[in-house]
Amino acid sequence: MFFINLIGFDFVWFGLIYWGNAFIPIAFLLLGLHFYFAAKDKLKELYLICAVASIGILVDSTLQSLRIFIFPELNILPLWLVTLWFCFAATLCHSLNFLQHSKLLQWFTGAFLAPMSYLAGYKLDVVSFSLTVINTFVVLSFVWGLLMIVFFILKSYLIQEDHNYA
Repeated sequence: MFFINLIGFDFVWFGLIYWGNAFIPIAFLLLGLHFYFAAKDKLKELYLICAVASIGILVDSTLQSLRIFIFPELNILPLWLVTLWFCFAATLCHSLNFLQHSKLLQWFTGAFLAPMSYLAGYKLDVVSFSLTVINTFVVLSFVWGLLMIVFFILKSYLIQEDHNYA
């Protein structure tokens, strides 16, 4: 399931970045298939996905209000980015689950890998930055380093996995 979830998210990321709102139905179809086939405790994972997406949407909206992000002709987050947050959240219990027990790996992944997604969006002209690319990367590194740790704390709170040591 690890690779299917990882490849699925990468496919959705590219589709939403490249085709924007036109790709939203496909993204939600894939998210639905994820729930049907991969989610162990569907209700708990749904709570997690909604909580993480809400936090991410709030953070990105704040960054947009602060003019860190500038989306062409929009004063609110584009719907494709909102959709992307729901799809990203579905990776926490699956392709990103290996990060669960290491705050250092969570921070590293958030601080260094997550900002690359925004930089790729910048290179593909779906977002502009008011700061230099380097300064934007620093801001995103700080924000995402903390966010990733928060997401996994939330995951451990909402989805208590049974550990059978017998």
